[in-house]
Amino acid sequence: SAPKAAPACFFLFSPHVLTSGSAEIRVPADMATLSFSITTQEKTPQKARQAVDTSVASFVNALELAGFKRQELVAGNLRLAPEYSQNSGLSLKLNGYQASRDVIVRVYQLDRVGQVIDVALKSGINAVQSIQYDVRDKARYLSQVREQAISDSKSKAAELAKAYGMTLGKIYSIQYVSQEPPSLMRGRMLMKAPSPADSYLAEDIRFSDNVSVVFNPD
Repeated sequence: SAPKAAPACFFLFSPHVLTSGSAEIRVPADMATLSFSITTQEKTPQKARQAVDTSVASFVNALELAGFKRQELVAGNLRLAPEYSQNSGLSLKLNGYQASRDVIVRVYQLDRVGQVIDVALKSGINAVQSIQYDVRDKARYLSQVREQAISDSKSKAAELAKAYGMTLGKIYSIQYVSQEPPSLMRGRMLMKAPSPADSYLAEDIRFSDNVSVVFNPD
């Protein structure tokens, strides 16, 4: 009879060296993104829109007067929705219209986070949606930690081959999945006036990477 074809996974039963390299670096956050939501309610949609636009303009102007640049601020689009309450029966009563817009502030000096919150308080905003910490040059750190993981995989493979009296040959396969770190975020919080005791300090941003390599021995 005709010989059977070798299975596709034959390399698993032949001599090989499989190793996994990993690396991790921690980098201090150097920027923060603060997200605020401004909401108003009025009897008509026109008045609701005008009221929220006025509040957003007041907040943005106050931030600019405090030294923040226009390119560091993002004023989001309008969201408008009717507000109902239920009567004793099944009918609904229209109470008015709620308008809301988001304002995002990017801060590149972390010691100014408290200042942004202070400006928001003075503008009548009493809650911040989120504070997100990150690093600006993320690509550089991702490249750095990847190189360290690759170097770690090579070093481990060489040590294992030497320990078992083997010589590394060509690479059979490389398995790699990029791992981009999530930004550190604090959830929605009520705000208070900043004081010298307030820190608003972020933990380090953690970058980690992993690569698996299969070597065929000579």
